[in-house]
Amino acid sequence: MANINLLPWREEAREKQKRDYLGILVAVFIAAGLLVYLALQFVGLMTHDQQQRNAYLQNEIQQLDKQIVEINKIKQRKADIEKRTEIILELQQSSNLPTHILDELVRVIPPGVYLSSVEKKGSIIWIEGRSESNNNVANMMRKITASTWLQDPTMQSIVSQKDDIRELQRFSLKVTIKGVEHMAAKTARAGKGGAGK
Repeated sequence: MANINLLPWREEAREKQKRDYLGILVAVFIAAGLLVYLALQFVGLMTHDQQQRNAYLQNEIQQLDKQIVEINKIKQRKADIEKRTEIILELQQSSNLPTHILDELVRVIPPGVYLSSVEKKGSIIWIEGRSESNNNVANMMRKITASTWLQDPTMQSIVSQKDDIRELQRFSLKVTIKGVEHMAAKTARAGKGGAGK
């Protein structure tokens, strides 16, 4: 005997289509969820790697900051040492300065000029004395201009004064001492010359 299906075939087809559609939706949902999960895992892995790189860079930056602080301390120490060295050199120069100035005065004073007073005020030397003639004073000023330690001779006054024996010119002269750097170079050259001898 033949089986007769009383259900309409169209409803069965519709039900089958619904089941297929729901199956496809579930498969797509699962695939999308899997893709999202994999993407999140990949992003998490990349984020973790980037965080490790950032931590490494931060550590290196901290090390560099410490080195910069050390370098700045070394620079400050170097600057302090240079200042102290300059002070020591200036003290050495100033301690030798009177000897050099007196030695230079002996060289620049021509015969016929007699000093009565030499006074140093800062970098200025005030010289008072007597001369047998104005030419002697002019000659001394020329020698001072050519001197290695003295410069800018300026006549303050020159007055004729009779002595018991002869007539002398009483003069007052202002002379400037050359700069410390110039004197240091001259001293160094003189030291090398002396060492060579």
